[in-house]
Amino acid sequence: MNPRWVTLALAAGAVSALYQKVSEHADRRRFPAPGRFVFVRGRRLHVRAEGQGGPTVVILPGMTDNGLGWANVRKGLVPGRRVWQYDRSGLGWSEAPPWWEWRGSSALADELHEVLEASGEPGPYLLVGHSMGGEIARFYAARHRDRVAGMVLVDAPSERVTWMVEEFGWRAGPVKHWRTALTYALTPCGLVRARLRLAILRGREPALLRQTRRRLPAELVELGLALELTSGQRRAEVLEDLGRAGVVRALEAERTHFGDMPLTVISRAPHPARDSYYGGYFANRPADVAERQNRVWGRIQSDLASLSDDSTLIVAERAAQNVQVDEPELIVKAVTDMCAKLRTDDGEHAGGGKR
Repeated sequence: MNPRWVTLALAAGAVSALYQKVSEHADRRRFPAPGRFVFVRGRRLHVRAEGQGGPTVVILPGMTDNGLGWANVRKGLVPGRRVWQYDRSGLGWSEAPPWWEWRGSSALADELHEVLEASGEPGPYLLVGHSMGGEIARFYAARHRDRVAGMVLVDAPSERVTWMVEEFGWRAGPVKHWRTALTYALTPCGLVRARLRLAILRGREPALLRQTRRRLPAELVELGLALELTSGQRRAEVLEDLGRAGVVRALEAERTHFGDMPLTVISRAPHPARDSYYGGYFANRPADVAERQNRVWGRIQSDLASLSDDSTLIVAERAAQNVQVDEPELIVKAVTDMCAKLRTDDGEHAGGGKR
């Protein structure tokens, strides 16, 4: 290899790293953490809790999601409900994990337990898990059943994702996550940030900015961009993508029937509105592919609902995968209804009625 090109590549990498470091420092000053920090596994993790009224609603965002997109759900629940949320390592304001740490959903359930303990948040908990967050909720509930009052799983996958692989092949399997992780790992954060800023200065709307505006309330867009561009976010994206390996076997091994624990399963709409987040992807599917995907995904969601004798399956009317963005009121109602049910059941139990 030409030594000149090697020198230029190293210089460009150094400039990118310096620009990233300076920019992150400025963003931290502009956007201080709204919650508090706890120390878990030797690093600072950001925790935010507000509102009153049990059981505590624990929000578990999906893979690589910093949780800002849950703002409207939180707004619909607080102050009448106690809502607790933390930024997984590397996301939001939390310190990033080391590169060698395994970040599969089983391990993340253990991290969740440690953070709940460190924060002193008393149970019982009503777990609300979206996508991969639904897997984390299931692992946690299986290991700490006495601390979980109920669960709401929002468009969550399961070990039955093998049905989708059987239908469509390995395109639906872990290969896409490994490819994504490699792409993230090889793209310098500073370069991504610089290209975004340059495009904005030229009056363009880059894809990341466009997506952020669709995903977040207007007042959170700048903050959302700042959090998306951190090196911690990049590391979390790489490690959580790599952590998808082996998740099916882990879920199968710990598959648990939760008895009469209240469980609500919310599934995306079979034909999401085109203006919904990710709606364009679903709208552009060939009709035969859409029919096959809907059929298999419906079976997966029904299987999740079978994990409790007291379950409800809700299908969204217009939301794509991110129901918390497209139809936050659906999640708010599901949580509110479950809390009311838990209060009624507790009252009947206390009065000698059924439970």
